[in-house]
Amino acid sequence: MNDVSLNQTSSLEQSFIAARLAGLVLLALSVMTLILVNANSLLFPGSSVTTYLVVTALVSSLAVCILPIRSRLQARYAWIVSSLALLLLIYSKTLEPPMGDSAMLTSLWAQLFFLSRPIALGLAIAAGVGYLLHAFGRDARLESHSHLLSLLAGTAFLGGEIAGSYWAFIGWGRSWSWSGHFFFSALTYLLFILVFHLPKAWFANGKALALGKAAVLGFICVLMLGYRLS
Repeated sequence: MNDVSLNQTSSLEQSFIAARLAGLVLLALSVMTLILVNANSLLFPGSSVTTYLVVTALVSSLAVCILPIRSRLQARYAWIVSSLALLLLIYSKTLEPPMGDSAMLTSLWAQLFFLSRPIALGLAIAAGVGYLLHAFGRDARLESHSHLLSLLAGTAFLGGEIAGSYWAFIGWGRSWSWSGHFFFSALTYLLFILVFHLPKAWFANGKALALGKAAVLGFICVLMLGYRLS
């Protein structure tokens, strides 16, 4: 009986190590891809779609790496997020490589604005998957991890809005004017806030609430990817 328990424990540890290695490999691959993208450009192509996808994959992989894997559900989470990050990297290779941005886009505030989007998206993907798995597996550690990622995603997006407003002010003399782009930004940030303000009374139980949060984050991800790739 003890031998069986030891074998089961060893098998679990191996699956945890494999999931951790998958996240680390994807993180290293994302960093390498980002370096190669930058090597093909005279200026860091922060506004390019290729960079957008690669940074999203990098942040998603990083979100997996900071989670201590202690259960099968968490190992499954690592595999799913790593697989999504790999798909983003593969798709980025089908796009035209960036040739460099204009001098206007080399501003620190411009780079912060453009990079805040994929950072927020990568965190949202990892958080959405975490909430989805938590809804069916009831993992408190995974729920806490997803909550933190959602908070960081909204903060990164808001920080990008602030940086972008200042960049617009120093470039064009004004920081804000309503347009399709700004309406999209406002809507996206409101959805990030909604994740934390979904009324519990709307849901029958904790599982339904977690599914609601996963649905909101999933919609944010589809919205951001669709808007950027269209």
